[in-house]
Amino acid sequence: MKHLLLILSFFVSIHTCVIAQHKQDIESLVEMGNDLVKLNDYKGALDKYDEALVMLPSYTQAIDGKANVLILLLDYKSASKIIEEGIKNNPDYAPYYLTRGKINIFKEKFENAIEDLNLAFDLNKSTNNKELENMVYVNRGAAYQKLFEKDKALADYSKAIEQNPDNPNVYMYRGFLYYQNNEFTEAIEDFNTVLDIDEQNPYAYYNRGMTYIKMEDNDKACQDFHKACQLGNYNACKMIVSRCMNKKK
Repeated sequence: MKHLLLILSFFVSIHTCVIAQHKQDIESLVEMGNDLVKLNDYKGALDKYDEALVMLPSYTQAIDGKANVLILLLDYKSASKIIEEGIKNNPDYAPYYLTRGKINIFKEKFENAIEDLNLAFDLNKSTNNKELENMVYVNRGAAYQKLFEKDKALADYSKAIEQNPDNPNVYMYRGFLYYQNNEFTEAIEDFNTVLDIDEQNPYAYYNRGMTYIKMEDNDKACQDFHKACQLGNYNACKMIVSRCMNKKK
C-alpha cells in the first residue's frame, strides 16, 4: 500500500510540474508579445499571442493582448469579435471592458465606451490594478472630451496625471482639452510639460504653436511650427507655408 501511495504521489508531482511548466511557457509567450508591441512589431506580437492561445484558448492575457494589437492595426471588427467572445467566457475580467471601451471610442460610440470603462473600473476594485485604473481614467477622459463634457474629462485626466505624472500623452490630451475651451495659458503649461518629458514630440510643438496663434504670438507659433515640421509633422509644415513664410514677406 505504501509503495502504491508513493507511486501515485510521484505521478501527481510530475503532473503538477508539467502543468506549471505549461503555464510558464504560455506566460513567456505573452510577455514576448507584450515586448514586441513596445517595439511596434505588431505582426510578431500577434504570432506570440496566437501561439499562447493554441496552447490555452481561454488565456485572458493573450486574448486581451491580441485584441489591443488589432486596435493598433485599426482592425476594430476583429478586435471587437475577440473581446466579445472573451467577455462571454469570462464576464468578470476587467481588462476586457477597458479594451472594449477603447474600441467603442474608435468607433465613436462614446456613451457605450463610458459604460464599459465604468464597468472595468468597478470590476477592478477587487484586484486594485493601478495600471488598469490609470488607463480607465485616460480613456474615459477621452470619451468625455468627445462628448464635450469638459469638467468630467478634466477630472479624469487630472486623476490619471496624479497617478502617473510621467506619461506625456495625458498632458497632451489635457492640453488640447484646455485649448478647445480657450484656456490657453493652461494649455501651454501642459504642452510644455510634454516637451519636458519628451523633447522630440512633434505634436506638442504643433499644438503649442496653434495655441500661440490663439494668443496672437505669431513669432513663438512659427518657431514651434518649424520645430514640429523638422520632426515630421506635416500639418506644421503647411502652417509654415500659410502663415510663417507670408509673415516674412
